[in-house]
Amino acid sequence: MLDQVIEGYVLLHRDTLWMVKGCEHPINGFIAYPRYFKDGSKVKDPIHGLDIARRLGLVKYIDGLKMEVPVIPRYAIDSILDPFNRSLWPSLPNIINEFLNEIGALNSEDVGLTGSYLVSSLVSIKPRDLDLIIRDVREGLRIYDVLKDLREDGITEHHIESKDFSGTDPITRNELLRRRVLEGVYRDKLVYSIRVVSCKQNTEIRPISYISYYTGKVRITQALSPIIMPYIYEALGSGGAVLIKSQRMRFSEIPVNTELFLSSCRVERYVSGETYLSLDNPECKVSIVDINY
Repeated sequence: MLDQVIEGYVLLHRDTLWMVKGCEHPINGFIAYPRYFKDGSKVKDPIHGLDIARRLGLVKYIDGLKMEVPVIPRYAIDSILDPFNRSLWPSLPNIINEFLNEIGALNSEDVGLTGSYLVSSLVSIKPRDLDLIIRDVREGLRIYDVLKDLREDGITEHHIESKDFSGTDPITRNELLRRRVLEGVYRDKLVYSIRVVSCKQNTEIRPISYISYYTGKVRITQALSPIIMPYIYEALGSGGAVLIKSQRMRFSEIPVNTELFLSSCRVERYVSGETYLSLDNPECKVSIVDINY
């Protein structure tokens, strides 16, 4: 069971529910951020979540990542909410079942329910948005094509974010949302977000050997993996061609020829030889200079 814990799983540790992040994890634990307390209150943002983890002694420096992250040890997990175990799903509103049917996911074993709806099966909260996780690339690409058709037909529309601008600014956040079908609003009623991951089991962390920081403009020249997390793009920066990578959904589906200004973003050189410009470190800020679509 623990080998299957990936992005979207929810871990209960004492009185706090933690959202697992990504596919790569330390051998003895899982990188996860606190999102809800068992009394139903919500952690405001990742920075607050990191403070909570630090107070609990759960922040660990991972040499392979060259940074501190919150880690729940395997032995400290009290229970696990599996997004793909439909017996754990709460009773869902008709609009969600309609949406799942529309995208052909009503009975798909590789489409999981996460976020506030999954948490509501354990904690007394009122879910707001629909969060889905897809662990099969082929299924994810099929659903993505359906989402494009739904947007073209006007059945979904883009979502406007009014408060969550972490790592960006309001203009950048909403300009990218306007061009994204993995997030949107279904029939003017349901706000949805769908992540497609490239793993069905967790793996060991790919070690980074060296980091530096980049500030300057980049222009997206090729979308290598704009739909499947991690999102990867080829770009031109001040030093030439560079690969950009992010685990954050706000940086999915960036159109080719988009010009961005990056501030204090990490350049990560891996032991295996690859180098990526990451958009995920807390200091990194991303803003749009020009977008073409």
